[in-house]
Amino acid sequence: MKKILFCACAIFASSLFFDIYAEEDDSGGVLLERIVVTPLRMEQSSYKSTSNVTVIGAGEIESSGAKSVSAVLQEKAGINTYNNSSDKTSKVDIRGFADTSVSNVLVLIDGRKVNSIDMSGPDWLQIPIESIERIEVLRGAGSVLYGDNAVGGVINIITKKGAGKFSGRAGTMMGSYRSRQDDIEIQGKEKQISYYLYSKYYSTEGYRANSALFEHDFNTRLDFDATDTVSMGLSAGLHKDDYGMPGGLDDQTELDQYGRRGSADASDFASTKDRFVKLSLDASPQLKEMDMGKFTLDYCYRNRDAYSWFYYGGWPTATKYKIDTRSFALKNVQNRNIMDRDLHLVSGIDYYDVKHTINGSENNTDDLTIYKDELGFYVYSEFEFVRALFLNAGARYERAKYRFDQQKATALYTTKTPSETVYSGGLKYEYAEGSNAYFNVQESFRFLATDEWYSTWTGLNTNLKQQTGIQYELGIKHNLKDKFLVTVTPYIMDIENEIYVNPSPSPGQNENYDKTRRSGVELGMETDLRKFYDIPALDKLEFFTNYAFQDAEFRGGAYSGKQIPMVPKNQGNAGLNAGFMKNYILNVTGKYVGDRYAINDTGNATPKVKSYITMDTKLSYKRDAMEIYGSMNNVFNEKYSTYVAKSTSSAKKDYYPAPERNFEIGAVYKW
Repeated sequence: MKKILFCACAIFASSLFFDIYAEEDDSGGVLLERIVVTPLRMEQSSYKSTSNVTVIGAGEIESSGAKSVSAVLQEKAGINTYNNSSDKTSKVDIRGFADTSVSNVLVLIDGRKVNSIDMSGPDWLQIPIESIERIEVLRGAGSVLYGDNAVGGVINIITKKGAGKFSGRAGTMMGSYRSRQDDIEIQGKEKQISYYLYSKYYSTEGYRANSALFEHDFNTRLDFDATDTVSMGLSAGLHKDDYGMPGGLDDQTELDQYGRRGSADASDFASTKDRFVKLSLDASPQLKEMDMGKFTLDYCYRNRDAYSWFYYGGWPTATKYKIDTRSFALKNVQNRNIMDRDLHLVSGIDYYDVKHTINGSENNTDDLTIYKDELGFYVYSEFEFVRALFLNAGARYERAKYRFDQQKATALYTTKTPSETVYSGGLKYEYAEGSNAYFNVQESFRFLATDEWYSTWTGLNTNLKQQTGIQYELGIKHNLKDKFLVTVTPYIMDIENEIYVNPSPSPGQNENYDKTRRSGVELGMETDLRKFYDIPALDKLEFFTNYAFQDAEFRGGAYSGKQIPMVPKNQGNAGLNAGFMKNYILNVTGKYVGDRYAINDTGNATPKVKSYITMDTKLSYKRDAMEIYGSMNNVFNEKYSTYVAKSTSSAKKDYYPAPERNFEIGAVYKW
């Protein structure tokens, strides 16, 4: 622990040393992403934001070799990803929510919310990584601007938009476990209309028995710039998949009996079909020569069908889920200069109308429809009080209405109407170009997911309380002459009535914790080493490292003083991206995840799950329109599990083994 803290402090100290002795460079920085929309729901330079924000560009995504969004995110400070031995079940956790991260981390695609109404969480497979322009990650509470789910963080994924002359790319990949991917991309712009189309097919037998996955994605986007002040957009997508569910392997008999790659649940499977269409309108009207700001209106319809079949307690259980979502979002952004001082103001309305139908078969008697209407109003402003010193404040009111219509078993029709009002406030001082120090306080909340209200095993429970909280965050972003970018972000997050699954008695039921606290510090540094070392053979030499310490504990009730399961206290990442001989690019990344208690071990009664270190590499050769690449994942052949769950009745644990060393080769042709 002391060594890790020492290294983190050394990173910051060394960056200050380079700031003192480095020569001026007028070539412009390559470290800063200049535009980011996540923090304030309006365009803003990333280094000006009053939050710990990370922007991951398309170039970084491509060079990483990652095949999913969750794989890219896991390289960033304070973000932990895990799954049940399949990329389909990936979860992305920010600031230590572990098993409930799917409901506490908000995920957006072009501002479109993709969190499900239930606890299934965002489907990371339905976001093809090849069609992404950039990913913006806001760590910490974002409830004032984004409402429900934005407790631990917000991930906004910006997709590619057609530009330039007609062009395209076609790619193919083969890898371990009989993995195969073929994809094609077409884009361009003709006068006022831009177009983008992407399609992908992927299949794999998976690392473990019964972990096969087959998926197909189709995404398209059209944008029309009608005038200088009016633009319209249409985007649509289809995702389909079929996958096996290998389940866990207990450490008493099954790991020895089946081995790491085996499965005790060889017949469990599921499938998904997800469709969406989104219409958008942007306008900057002028009324009698008065600037009305920029208005954005979005409408989205999403239809998600899912089916699962598995054995529970020796009995087959099957469930069909159908979720229909309609949403409207109206936003106005004002950027003013008052008495030579900047004023930024954003306000808006978000509305969601969701119908969730659950139908059981086999030994499942579910027949239930849950409706949820959600309406939120928000306003946020940032004003330059004195030169380079900004004050910010925001507020949000949100209410929801649930209707439960249960047709089978005990017929029941009832409603719940929770509502919340949250506030935020803070200060920011821009003490140098690309650098600032800030402090903010923000309240947070989230409403219950539909299957937190309802469980197949325990029925409908409408006595649960809504989760609320408050976050305190202090941050420094220091840009050292565009040579180093250093961030230091300590935080404290207190939550009341946090919603969780109490595993006892089996199969468990949803309840509220009394109080929980998450505190920690996130450190990050990235640099272009060529600005300090002139190596003629290298075209690029970029390095990053980050570290996060997070302490997640219960602050009241029966588990007071215990650690929240599946949250590692220590995490770290480091990576090097090198270009050489004009045509070659080498990317090497390493990840460390510290030990943590297994899911369900709220009493911290069993030994922690061991820590692990992994390293991935990718080597690419690019010449003219062709690229050939090869990658090796888990170079050290580490045998580890990202997800482990404790039995509710004994000290037995179920492990979900992650893949050992594996390989991929592929080729891309562009025209």
